[in-house]
Amino acid sequence: MPAGYAVDTRETWQLAAYIRSLGRMAPETVPGDPKRGQELYRTKGHCSQCHIISGQGGSLGPELTEIASRRSAAHLRAAVLDPESELPEEFLQLRLVNKEGRSITGVRLNEDTFTIQVIDLNGGLHSFFKDDLKELRRDTGKSPMPSFRGVFSATEVDDLVAYLASLRGNP
Repeated sequence: MPAGYAVDTRETWQLAAYIRSLGRMAPETVPGDPKRGQELYRTKGHCSQCHIISGQGGSLGPELTEIASRRSAAHLRAAVLDPESELPEEFLQLRLVNKEGRSITGVRLNEDTFTIQVIDLNGGLHSFFKDDLKELRRDTGKSPMPSFRGVFSATEVDDLVAYLASLRGNP
């Protein structure tokens, strides 16, 4: 924007709404029963141990409250069946060893030139000075999320994807 350009409150809200609409996925009709998928998410899949929906669940994996607004049903299906094929760009699994020899595997939360913050596979938060580490491995393209191929039947995959495809945030 040119310097000095003034935007009134109404225009600010319109601009914000427009920017939020960019990249939003249109609702899709997908096979499966979202209610059964929600139950599978909570029980058989144990998905809520790592993912948050509407403030409930773990924080190791991506937050899913509005996932259907950002990802297609095809993307969600691929993520369920082959998680390492659909990793978010900013996602990075790490393996590190501190000077005492303690090994930690987890997901990077934040990193700068001198420090790194990690959430381990049990949900524990850790912060390290990089100089205090014996080893720091970046497992690019790796995910702690298992594939659900063979865990869920084809119908159950449809149900889980239908549930995930219904997650568009709070109206």
